[in-house]
Amino acid sequence: MKLALVSLAAILAAPMAFAQGNVELSGGYTQFDADGAELGALTGRGTYFFNQYLGAEGEVSIGIDDANVGPGTVELDNSLGAFGVVRAPITERFELFGRAGYAASEFNASVPGLGSASGDVDGLAYGVGGKLFLTDKLGVRADVGRYEGDDNEADVFTVGGVVRF
Repeated sequence: MKLALVSLAAILAAPMAFAQGNVELSGGYTQFDADGAELGALTGRGTYFFNQYLGAEGEVSIGIDDANVGPGTVELDNSLGAFGVVRAPITERFELFGRAGYAASEFNASVPGLGSASGDVDGLAYGVGGKLFLTDKLGVRADVGRYEGDDNEADVFTVGGVVRF
């Protein structure tokens, strides 16, 4: 429910944010390492900056690359997250950032002849990264993070492109 409210607020605020030039949209490939299963996903992010240093970010990932673990298969269904972002501009075209928030990721596992089960990692999520802008508006982004749940956790690595509006 919290993520739905954050998403609705972001959609309603988007036209005003685009007009002020405080929005970045990014997309890329994410590698989830969850308890030894390395899973791939396509990830989209939208970030709104309140000022030069502070912002809020929403994230959606859809699993595209399953992992074979023993005789079974593990797959990421989806992952949703909401983060606070702090950025540190190093030069006009390069910046470092940190982010912390909440993420909910759903996984499925199946073993032939034994059936399937699902699990999730819901809880604190945090990480660091950097962005290099090749032009005033287009750049590349890379980050590493950790998603922690009550019983499980996942290390997360993302690389992709970013557009600044």
